[in-house]
Amino acid sequence: MTTCDVAGKRILELGCGLGLASLVLQHRGADIVATDQHPLARSFLKHNVALNGLPMLDYRELRWAVPDDTLGRFDLIIGSDILYERDHGSLLAAVIERHAEPHAEVLLTDPGRGNSGAFTRALAAQGYALTEQRHRFKETDVAPFRGRLLSYHR
Repeated sequence: MTTCDVAGKRILELGCGLGLASLVLQHRGADIVATDQHPLARSFLKHNVALNGLPMLDYRELRWAVPDDTLGRFDLIIGSDILYERDHGSLLAAVIERHAEPHAEVLLTDPGRGNSGAFTRALAAQGYALTEQRHRFKETDVAPFRGRLLSYHR
């Protein structure tokens, strides 16, 4: 994300956790909405916003199976290690379908848990093409690496 032009883009973070990616993107000028369903995510985000001296950003509790008509559409949707359950692929694909602009990009980091196949097929059905980059977790890792950056474009 450090080389991606994000200024003025409307971005949705799925599963924001502590909010690090959302805070970095806000600092870089993005219009970011951070989402999670963990009951402590909002307080973690508030704490980290205060620690970094940034204004509070838009946070929403988002349950992937429950449509939120107030959320709107986004140019870029991001998430990190959010495909950790077998059914997450279909749930996330539905979220993408509801909230992605027609020419959106979806960026996910995936540690190789084996649940991305169904998600990739569902996004292909929505018109997305996948570009995948493999990455090491630590310096001693040997290729082929399990960690991946999955970039979907349409």
